[in-house]
Amino acid sequence: MAFNLSSRMFVVGLAGGSASGKSTFSNALVTLLNTADPSLRVELISTDSYFLPNDRIPTFFSPTQARAMPDYNRPDSLDMAEFFRDMDQRCTSPQAPDVLIVEGLMVLHLPEIRERCDLRLFVELDADQRALRRMLRNLDTHNDPIGGINTADCIANYFLESAKVGHDRYVEPSRKYADFILRGDGDFIRTSKMVAGLIRSWEACKTRGSPAVN
Repeated sequence: MAFNLSSRMFVVGLAGGSASGKSTFSNALVTLLNTADPSLRVELISTDSYFLPNDRIPTFFSPTQARAMPDYNRPDSLDMAEFFRDMDQRCTSPQAPDVLIVEGLMVLHLPEIRERCDLRLFVELDADQRALRRMLRNLDTHNDPIGGINTADCIANYFLESAKVGHDRYVEPSRKYADFILRGDGDFIRTSKMVAGLIRSWEACKTRGSPAVN
C-alpha cells in the first residue's frame, strides 16, 4: 500500500459478503472521521445504489420458486457506467471530498474499482452468521427489492441459490486484493480507529507535501 499524494482524494475500497458488516463498518468509519476532524470532507458510496433496473438485471432460474429471479450477486448486475460518472464527478468537483469510501460486494473483484483505491479492505464473516443476519434483516424489510421474498424459507433459498453462489464465485476470491482483513463480528469501534488513523496519516502527509508512505 502506498499513499498517492498527487491525488486530491483518498479512496477506500471496502468489500465483503452480503450481511458481513460492510455498511456498519463504513458508517462507523465516516462518523469517526467526521468527529475527529470536522474539516475533513468524507463521502460514502455504496454500489448497492447502482443496481441495474428490473428490466435489465441479470436473472437465474430458482428451483424452489420455479421461476426466473433477479440476481444481485454478480458483477454485471451493476450499472458501472453510471457509477464511474458519479465517481469522476466527485473527483473533479471543486467540492470533491478528501476521503471517498466505496463499499459493496464487488468492489475488490472489479479491477476498474479496486485500481482506484488507495486502501483496500475486506470484511469477512462465516457463511452461517451471514445467512442468519440476512434472515433477520430481510424479514424486517418491507420493501423487498427481490420481490415477494419475505418469508424465512424464501430468504434462505435465495441465499443458497444466489447470494452464496455469487459470494463463492466473485466475492470471497477478491479478498486476496485486500490490504487488511476485518472481522465482521469484531469490534468496529476499535478497527475503525485503526483505519481512520491510516487515512489521517495520508491527509497529514499531503498537507505537508511529504514523500508517499509505503
